[in-house]
Amino acid sequence: MEVRVNIKDVAKMAGVSISTISRVINNSAFVSPDVKQRVEKILEETGYRPNALAKELQKNKTNTIGVILPRIDLGTFAVIFDGISAVLNANGYNILLANTRDRFEEELRYLDLMHEKRVDGILYFATGMCEEHKRAISKLRMPVVIVGQPNDAVNCPAIFLDSFGASRAMVQYLVSLGHRRIGCLAVPDHDYNVGTQRREGYLAALADNGIDADPSLIVTGDFEFESGARGAQLLMEGNAAKGSGAPNGRPSAIFCITDRLAVAASGQLIRSGWKIPDDVSVACVDDPLLLRYCAPSVTTMSFDYTDMGIRAGNMIIDCIEKISSLRGGQEAGARAVQQNGPLQVALPFTMKIRESTGCTVARSGGKQ
Repeated sequence: MEVRVNIKDVAKMAGVSISTISRVINNSAFVSPDVKQRVEKILEETGYRPNALAKELQKNKTNTIGVILPRIDLGTFAVIFDGISAVLNANGYNILLANTRDRFEEELRYLDLMHEKRVDGILYFATGMCEEHKRAISKLRMPVVIVGQPNDAVNCPAIFLDSFGASRAMVQYLVSLGHRRIGCLAVPDHDYNVGTQRREGYLAALADNGIDADPSLIVTGDFEFESGARGAQLLMEGNAAKGSGAPNGRPSAIFCITDRLAVAASGQLIRSGWKIPDDVSVACVDDPLLLRYCAPSVTTMSFDYTDMGIRAGNMIIDCIEKISSLRGGQEAGARAVQQNGPLQVALPFTMKIRESTGCTVARSGGKQ
C-alpha cells in the first residue's frame, strides 16, 4: 500500500519550516544551498508532488474560466461556446460551465459560485442587467466579459450582436419588396439586446419609410416555438390586438425577432393553408443551419457566432494577462483594467436572402 506524504511530513523530515519547503518547490526566494539540496533529496526520495490546485491558488491563479450560459439548448449559444472553448483550451485554460436556464436568481447564484471557486475570469452571457447584477459583478475579484449585451450598465468589456442594425436592415429589405403592413413577432424587453434592440430596429425601419407603427401588428410572446405559431395565427386572423382601434387587415410580411419564432411561424402558416412567400413573406434574425433546410428556406440576418466565441475567449484572456502584469493583486488589477476603458465590440451581420421572402401585391383580407 502506497504511503503518501504531505508538505508537513517533508518539512519534518528536512528539519525546516513549511514555508522553506514551499520556497524550494517554487524557487521563489533564496534558500541556502545545503538546505535546498537536503529538501530536494527528500522530495525525490518521497516522490512528493505539490497539489496542483494548491500551487495555483498560491499563485492566485486557477487556470479556470467560468462561462455562464442562459440556455444550453439553443444552437446559437452552442456555436459561440464552441469558439470559446477552442480558444481557452488552446491557451491551457479549463472551463467551469454553468447553465442558468434563463433564471435571474440562478445568474446571481452562479456569479457568486464563480467568485467562490476563484476562477481567473468569467464570460457572462447576460440577457439583461439590473441593479442586482451590477452589484454582484462589482464584488468580483476577477475580470468579467459580458457576452450578448452592451456594457452600458457595467464597467466591463463586452461583445454583442448588432441586433438593432440587423433588424432595421431586414425590415428595410421587406419594405423594398413593397411590403407596408409588416407584422412583428417579438419577445419581452428583459433581454435588452434581443427583446428591446430588435423591436426598436423594426420600428426604426418603419419610421425611416414613413410607415406608422400599428400595434395590432406586434405580437409579444416568448422565445419558444409555441409562441411563434400562436403569434403567426393571431396576425393572419387579424386579431392580434383586439380592441386596440388599429385598422383591420393581415400583414403581407412577418418579421420574427428570432429564428425559432420564424420556424414555428412558417410551419403554422403552411398548416393553415397560406403560401410562403406568395401570401405572406417571413424573415428573421439569427441563422442556425435549420433555416437553410426549412421548406421554404428562411431569409435572415446571419452572425458569425464562432467568431463571436473566439473573440470573447481572446478578450477574457487579454484581461487576465493585463491583470497579471499589474501590481497590487488581482482585485486591484481588475479595477485598473476597467478604469482604462473597457472594450466594446458589436458583431456585424450579413443578410441571407432565401425563399421565404418575395415582392408583395395588393391583397385583400383573405387568402388569394
